[in-house]
Amino acid sequence: MKKIFIVLTFIFISLVSFADNTNFVGVRVPLGEQKIELDPNIKVFLGLSKIENDPKYKKLVDYVDENLNKKGVVKYSASISLKKGAIEVFSENGTLLAEEKLPEEFMNIAGYALNAGENKEDIKKMLKETYEAPTYITISKNNGKPKIYMERAMGPIEEGIKMTEEVILKRELTEAEKKEMLTLKNDELMTKYKSYIESEISKGYQNNKVVMAKEFKNLTETAVIYDKDNSSVKMEIKYKDNSLKNGTAKSYTNNKLTQEMVFENSTAILLREYHDNGNLATELPANGEAKIYYENGKVKESIPIKNGKREGVGKEYDETGKVIKETLYRNDKEMKKAKKVK
Repeated sequence: MKKIFIVLTFIFISLVSFADNTNFVGVRVPLGEQKIELDPNIKVFLGLSKIENDPKYKKLVDYVDENLNKKGVVKYSASISLKKGAIEVFSENGTLLAEEKLPEEFMNIAGYALNAGENKEDIKKMLKETYEAPTYITISKNNGKPKIYMERAMGPIEEGIKMTEEVILKRELTEAEKKEMLTLKNDELMTKYKSYIESEISKGYQNNKVVMAKEFKNLTETAVIYDKDNSSVKMEIKYKDNSLKNGTAKSYTNNKLTQEMVFENSTAILLREYHDNGNLATELPANGEAKIYYENGKVKESIPIKNGKREGVGKEYDETGKVIKETLYRNDKEMKKAKKVK
């Protein structure tokens, strides 16, 4: 049953990323489409929905504006109704603010999940608990800076799974900036959105214990996953500039560096892996000399690389540093069998 839940949770994440008004993250990737869009809650938060002036969101936008102007804070919730096949948004006191039909693809996948297991009643209960749990949204100011906080329980109550996200902007967007964002798509939209963020923190909990955390701040993005035995896997990306196309990504296991990647224009130009003792294990540049190292730090093998392909004489070394084999490569192909060096 737990395996089924894991599968359904994965499907759920895909589905709510597809469905409007229920996703609790800054961006969503619609199923079957290679594009990135801002989550509708984030669009309301940024003021983009007001610029769009979509009638189906007018009541929600007016509710948000009125409460922010009067109280400096606004709260509402969004949830899926499987029975209606719709997404509903409610005010803090339960007034319906917006409603929209779910995409047919959403209902098809939900139906597939329902028919995937043998115990239909258990699956139905799990689907309701997974899909119909509301997302609670709070929009306010943090020292004068716009802030949104979103929280959602996920899956069966007994699993105790909860996701939260908090986004704080550097400042209010101007009308011109809002209009510009509405013209952007995919990577350009993401890059521009990130440029306005002071901090973005997402956390996943199980039984009130943090099992996943992600943060974006000062051009640094980190993501950490914790296991039951308190072991952890961490990814850290440090961007060089607001284009988010240049920087260094590092992976850690239990705070020990295991992999490193340097990228330019979103393309890897250097990859490194490390031994358990912290010494370099492999070094692979797009252009230059690729190297494999013994655990003691000495070179084990070296191969010239040109545009990501082997080109030239590759050498193997013993642990004393002596060359023991040579191999000639042309256009990534071995031209001569390895020659032992006496």
